[in-house]
Amino acid sequence: MPSLLSYDDAYSLRLKSPVPLNLHPALGYLATLSEGSRPTMRHALNEIASTLTNGECDLTTLNWAALRYKHTSAVRTALKQKYAPATASKMLCALKGVLKEASRLDLINLLDYAKAVDFKSIKQNSKLKGRALSKD
Repeated sequence: MPSLLSYDDAYSLRLKSPVPLNLHPALGYLATLSEGSRPTMRHALNEIASTLTNGECDLTTLNWAALRYKHTSAVRTALKQKYAPATASKMLCALKGVLKEASRLDLINLLDYAKAVDFKSIKQNSKLKGRALSKD
């Protein structure tokens, strides 16, 4: 997926120094998940981080608390274009979970958090799946 930001904007999202594990919102979010869900959501967060920074960051090096609505709405658009609705929605849930964790850790203020997660959900295809079967 191509970068959504200029080099300078993407660089500004990179953590300037390592964060203690107990203050890292992405790692904190992943720790709340079941062992079976972690690989899927880890992949989703790595994909989001890479998309935002043209491959410069992963989930551990992105400053999640610096994300604002302009970033999250751009991510939503990019995911909607690349993935099936259910997959994109799951990835956006991971993004919202990390931002919620950043808010809980007081890394992002409540107003910035509320704005960052205030994007429309991705609608599922309303067409019925499967095939019609006769009574025979």
